Amino acid sequence: MNQRRAARLLRLGYAAAAGAGIGSFLFWTVYWFTFVRGNLRGPDFFNFYAAAKLYVANGGSAVYDVAMQRQVELQITGQDPSRFIVLPYFHPPYYTLLIAPLAFLDYRHAYYAMAAFNVVLVAALIAILVRTSLRVHGLGWLVAAAMIAGFFPLFVTVLQGQSDLVVLVPLAAAYAAWARGQHGWAGALSALALAKPQLLLLIPVLFITRRSWRALAAFAGVLGGLGLVSIITFGPGAVVTYLGSVGTWAITGRLPNTSELVYTDPAVYSLRNILEAVPGGGKVVAFVILVVLLAFVALSLSWRPDKPRLDFALAIAASLVLSPHQNVHDLALLVIPGFALADLALAGQLRWPHAAVAVLFFAYAAIDLTLTINFWAAAAGALAIAAYLTVERMAVRPDPIPLGELQWSGPRPRRVIVLPAYRAAKTLVEVVGDIPQGHADRILLVDDASADATVSVATALRLDVIRHRRNLGYGGNQKTCYRQALAMGADVVVMLHPDGQYDPAIIPKLCGVIESGEADIVLGSRWLGLDPAKAGMPWWKMLGNRFLTSVENRVLGLKLSEYHTGYRAYSRRFLEAIPFLENSNDFVFDTQVLIQAATFGFRIGEVPAIGRYHADASSVSFRTSTVYGLETLGALIRYVMHRAGFRSEWLTPASDAATDQAPRGATVSLPGAPDAPGTASPGSSRSSAHTAPSSRG
Repeated sequence: MNQRRAARLLRLGYAAAAGAGIGSFLFWTVYWFTFVRGNLRGPDFFNFYAAAKLYVANGGSAVYDVAMQRQVELQITGQDPSRFIVLPYFHPPYYTLLIAPLAFLDYRHAYYAMAAFNVVLVAALIAILVRTSLRVHGLGWLVAAAMIAGFFPLFVTVLQGQSDLVVLVPLAAAYAAWARGQHGWAGALSALALAKPQLLLLIPVLFITRRSWRALAAFAGVLGGLGLVSIITFGPGAVVTYLGSVGTWAITGRLPNTSELVYTDPAVYSLRNILEAVPGGGKVVAFVILVVLLAFVALSLSWRPDKPRLDFALAIAASLVLSPHQNVHDLALLVIPGFALADLALAGQLRWPHAAVAVLFFAYAAIDLTLTINFWAAAAGALAIAAYLTVERMAVRPDPIPLGELQWSGPRPRRVIVLPAYRAAKTLVEVVGDIPQGHADRILLVDDASADATVSVATALRLDVIRHRRNLGYGGNQKTCYRQALAMGADVVVMLHPDGQYDPAIIPKLCGVIESGEADIVLGSRWLGLDPAKAGMPWWKMLGNRFLTSVENRVLGLKLSEYHTGYRAYSRRFLEAIPFLENSNDFVFDTQVLIQAATFGFRIGEVPAIGRYHADASSVSFRTSTVYGLETLGALIRYVMHRAGFRSEWLTPASDAATDQAPRGATVSLPGAPDAPGTASPGSSRSSAHTAPSSRG
């Protein structure tokens, strides 16, 4: 799409969004002026007015007395006492102090004052969000203002005289502070937004998962200050009554110790309501699902690297969706995550910006038209925003480590082929003979304490040879291979199994991908060449390979055809950057290398390769393959934990691989290689089970 057409479509999108917002705003404004001509006994505002009256007339101890609330609410509404349902007052004492002056006005003028206050808060909300935006400037702020002003839940908040805007404005300021890295202010402002704590469950979780102790301390400090003010102005008894009532209501949906007919369960617009209503659902099922989703979102919030705007938006949206109690006016909190999504999409900071626009369009329409469609439409719109934010957050790739230009040690790249060997005497001559002439500057064989003549054959072939005095395992063998290859000055290192399972003829292709700068690691994939079944791969290995590859692609966000090939090539800068000495000494070493590549942002290439399965080709048993599969899944779990902030040594960049000494217990024979060191250290030895180099999958 050319730039002019893209700009035209953007202008059309702005116009459509502004038109929808202005149209909705004008419709609801006309409705409001029509509505206020009535007796104003319908809005929830009578509940707030009753609380203000009780506080002024009887003190803080009366505010949370349900019987007294019923008495005052009946006086305000004039309804039939036998049919009246009490709307309990659940707001904290400090919020009551804010609305207490309304008690000095008559009901109608108090309602007008609250409406005017809410309108001012809407203007402040728009100003805060626009000022902190990345791309919403110029005419964009008019579009944003129109969309926000026409948002149905905001209209309901003003119409009902509800408290959501008192939550929204400090929360928007907290979002702005978090986006700027002012975590202390973000924590303090978030605490000021807790007039409805059930809607912001994940905000303190965000501070904990991001290890922002300054934000958490400020949050706790302001909350403690508000609590102290509440105790001083209301008395300890009233505060305890409030906490007990809110806690019981949040858990059970009921108030403790009251015989009054009380409206306590506004959950019709929530995910909880959907889960309880669907066939096979119910309260227990809904609760379990909500807890699992809460844990998953907490993991998403801990995902590294930091994405402050996305994180805060997700915390708000998920808190709202997973809250057990909410009403349509509470969906006003979606203004912040909705604005953040639009802003990030315009700034090009989302993986799927067009999908974000589609989700916003759906959610806005579903919520604004909920009275026309169904109550569940609003819940679906909120869920769509929260789900999309979660997907975007989990799709964030790790920041790539800084890399210099790809440079060679000489006029052309120096290639070293490494052969991690175990009992390879029968096949070694043929494998070395098949290596294309002129495509290997050095060939290094590392023998893992074989009992056969592998070392003698390799010496006769005049290969560079290192012999382990004891078996270090497949991964331990590779550690020696790569340390020594780097010490030899390798620019490109190719790992070739000496058992004849892979065709050496494609070595030039493997090296060519790296030398052209297309990738820093290249895999010889058996799924891009001949069908592995026709090549003789056992069916159970095929199933395991496909399952593990699918899981790895999903977790790592890659699209590789295979992870479990033992035919690979690496660039020098890749091996110097990854801490491969921290990897396992077992088969899972290869999986860890690919996870490291994904973690550090290296490009991975693939070329077709054909696996050979014959009597002399090394292979592993079903039991060993099963253990390998479990270790692979364990490595993926460790990757997830690392991304969640629990640091793993083998996923932490290091560039000292080439400077370490080679393993004790190794005998070195390097004909024609006086520059190569004679000893090396074993690195980590997490498994010393003797293993032959082979394809695990």
